[in-house]
Amino acid sequence: MSSFRFEQHGAVGKLILLGDADSEPGSDFPSSLRAAVRQAYASDIRVLHLASASGNFAVADDLGTIGDKGSKFLEAFAADILASIRLIEELPVPTVASVAGMALGGGFELLLAFDFLVVAESAVLVLPEVSVGGLPMAGGVQRLADRVGKTLATRFVLLSEPIFGKVAVDLGIATHLVPDGKLEQVSDELVQHLATGPTLSYGKARTLIRTWATGGVSAADIISTQLGAGILDTKDGAEGMAIAVAAVRKHEPIPKIQFSGK
Repeated sequence: MSSFRFEQHGAVGKLILLGDADSEPGSDFPSSLRAAVRQAYASDIRVLHLASASGNFAVADDLGTIGDKGSKFLEAFAADILASIRLIEELPVPTVASVAGMALGGGFELLLAFDFLVVAESAVLVLPEVSVGGLPMAGGVQRLADRVGKTLATRFVLLSEPIFGKVAVDLGIATHLVPDGKLEQVSDELVQHLATGPTLSYGKARTLIRTWATGGVSAADIISTQLGAGILDTKDGAEGMAIAVAAVRKHEPIPKIQFSGK
């Protein structure tokens, strides 16, 4: 059984990590992730939502299936996951991940690829690799540092300290904190909001943010005008601006706009 399955429900793409409450995903994590992400790319979705059938995220049901195979296998395993993570980050649509329980090692690293991370109050995020003589190699160290800074990343990575739901939101690792039992509802509301939003604008804004994160303000300045070229000539841009202008002229709040994604 593949660890991941891709499903499309209208404008929403679902990336589902399979398993049940008593069984973590299998060691085919990288290959099934790669295949599912490629399906997402080939689709016409307007938002991608990552969820786990068990509520937890981990790369293997038995760490021995990975650790016992030595460094070369682990290096290839992590590189395969990282390649998929980079593809997720380059998608032209917004992405959402939600976690109810434990996100361990490579599972946590995967979550850090998503624009929005919705965590339950009892969720726990941890990179345990260094504490057992290893190293997180699927991009988690640098992406965690990008969100919390060098000092806190050093603490969480070198000491393998667990990060609980509220702390994750307070530190900017996660974007939304929800009570246990409300994760699916809140995540779905966010996903539906994004699925009916200005998809082209979302994609361009994501590119600008990513460019700033890798190249700083100067790099983002260079491409900002290019990214925005013609945006108001699109169907969504023209209609959205017309609705906004009409509301402002009437001294009314701008209403919720239903965009077509074009």
